Amino acid sequence: MKKIIIAVVLVFILIAGIVVYLSLNREKPCANCMKSKNSNLETKKPAIEITNEPTENSVPFPQEEDIVRSFFALIEEKRPSDAVSMMSETVTNNDPQKQAWAVQFNAISSIKVIKIEPSMPEVWTNSEHTYKLILDVKMNPDSANTPIPYYGWDSGENIRWVTIVKENNLWKIKGLATGP
Repeated sequence: MKKIIIAVVLVFILIAGIVVYLSLNREKPCANCMKSKNSNLETKKPAIEITNEPTENSVPFPQEEDIVRSFFALIEEKRPSDAVSMMSETVTNNDPQKQAWAVQFNAISSIKVIKIEPSMPEVWTNSEHTYKLILDVKMNPDSANTPIPYYGWDSGENIRWVTIVKENNLWKIKGLATGP
């Protein structure tokens, strides 16, 4: 029992000695050094700032046109489920709707955005915008036998109006239409 008590006391003394030694031998910066470090901290800006306005040290949020272009790029890359995930909940609120969109996107052999321009910006709201697009489309020949042949697309140039809405602070595709 005495050996255990002696061992505990020695360990305690050893730990206390290490703590005292470290506290006495710790480097203390000079007052001027601390002042200059603190002033740098107060004026230092983040390395990258995310804003809607591009600056030297910022990354802008994707703009509406970028969202639309990304949507069609996903269809072009044969990633219909990812394209559907960019769509508004109002048009994809259940699995059958999501599957219907994915089947339609899968029937597109190729789709490229040729031109995109704002459509009727005077009626835009803070949460809904429409764009007029000219798209170059090639359809899978098998889609000729669908209830709406080629799902309403023509091979070659197609004009579509794409409406986007803001949901949970993200722009989502609300609709694709043949007219405004």
